[in-house]
Amino acid sequence: MSHGASRPFCDDGTYRDERYMAKSDQRLETILDATTELMSKYGFYGTSLERIGDKVGISKQNLIYYIKNKKNLMMLLIEKRYDDTPEYNDFLSDHDPDITPGAAPATLPAYYRMLARVNGQRPEFVQLFSMLNVEALESSHPAHAYFTQRNQWAIDKMARIRWRVPMGIDWREKMITANAMMDGIQIYWLRDQSHSLTGLWAKCEESLFPLPQWDGYR
Repeated sequence: MSHGASRPFCDDGTYRDERYMAKSDQRLETILDATTELMSKYGFYGTSLERIGDKVGISKQNLIYYIKNKKNLMMLLIEKRYDDTPEYNDFLSDHDPDITPGAAPATLPAYYRMLARVNGQRPEFVQLFSMLNVEALESSHPAHAYFTQRNQWAIDKMARIRWRVPMGIDWREKMITANAMMDGIQIYWLRDQSHSLTGLWAKCEESLFPLPQWDGYR
C-alpha cells in the first residue's frame, strides 16, 4: 500500500470529512463495506481488525494506517454511513429557514416516513445500528456515550427546523417516543422482511399520530 494514500483520521482521532467524502480512496470504501458486513453480524467485540483485514486482503498494520483503531472505524460507520444520508440532509435543508429562506414547516409523520423509506432499502445498516445499539447498553462499550446521547443530539439538530404539530403537542417529546418505536419496529422487520418497513411504520403512525388530532398534520 502506498503511504501517499489519503489517511481518513487526524492524529487526534477525528476524521477528515473532506478526505472521506472525496471517494478518492477506494480501499477505504472497501474497508467500510467489509466492516459493515462483519459488525452487523458479530458486533463490535466479535469483529477483530485481523478479520476485517483478511476480508479486505490487507494486513492489520496497513488497516490501522487507514482507520487508526477499531473504535474510530465503528464511529465512522455510524456517523458517516448510517446517520449521514442524502435524504436526511435534504430534509434538514428543505425545512431549515437558515438554509432555505421561506422554508415550509416540517411535519413529524413526513420525517419518519422518509426514515422508514431510506432504512427499508438498507437492511445491512439497520442491522449494524441495531447490533451496536444493544451492545452499547454496557457502559464500557466504546459507543455507549453515543447511543446514550443520541436522542438529545437528534433533538438539538432538529431544533433548527420549524415543526407543524397539533396544539398542545411538544414535538421533542413526540420525537423521543417515535425514535423508540422506530428502533423497535426495525428489529421486528429485520427478523421478518416479508413485510416492508414502510408498511410496518404506516401501522405505527395510527398510534403515534392518531386522527382526528393529527388531521392536517400528516
